[in-house]
Amino acid sequence: MPDVPLSDGAGAFAQASSGCLLEMLQLGDSMFPSGATAFSWGLESMHGDGIPLQAGALLQFAAASIERRWAGFDRPFLDRAWRQWASPAALVDLDRLYEAMSVGAGPRAASRRLGFTQLRVHAELGRGRAADYLSIVRDGRAPGHLAVVQGLVWADRGLSLTQAEMMSAYGLAASIAGAAMRMGLTGHVDAQRLLAALRPAIVAVLAEPCPDPDDAWNGAPAIEVAAMRHEPRVGRLFAT
Repeated sequence: MPDVPLSDGAGAFAQASSGCLLEMLQLGDSMFPSGATAFSWGLESMHGDGIPLQAGALLQFAAASIERRWAGFDRPFLDRAWRQWASPAALVDLDRLYEAMSVGAGPRAASRRLGFTQLRVHAELGRGRAADYLSIVRDGRAPGHLAVVQGLVWADRGLSLTQAEMMSAYGLAASIAGAAMRMGLTGHVDAQRLLAALRPAIVAVLAEPCPDPDDAWNGAPAIEVAAMRHEPRVGRLFAT
């Protein structure tokens, strides 16, 4: 069948869609200096406690991290930040609420560190909104949590809310898979199987209504406790 030329309108839409996809591929690529490789999100602590984390157990850990923590806690703040990305005052209030609702010192510090890294990199790439909010964080007026920063920088990049949510959830899954590989819990091929198996969980979460930040919840206490137990450990590979 011969190629059918696109109309000007359809061609512009296709170019815009392709541009957003390329933007997602760049910002979500493992080469992007997000700093996520320094964190295991409680996985190392569980492994250190002797909890078997191969195969099915690793999938359960990763799925719980997405379905029972990210879905109820990080997602609401990312969504609100995406909607209010042009209002620094609203972002500061949202950021401070995230700080107040974060229980564990380790995950709280990790979120701040990752958020700061995102802001710094996007500011260096010439994004004015990121540079402005980076100044606010450096001045101590806001903590700069990752979920809030993701909503800000990805909205500034022109990504849709759904695209931002997908990148955030998949980024968490990829971070856990990467940590599992470095700990010797899984190989490269099985890590890809893990990510494929997590896709339905991510799709199902995104199909549900997003909670309001005031109603944010964390339904993964075992993972939260594992992250807390990780804080005083001396010999460790990851920051969480």
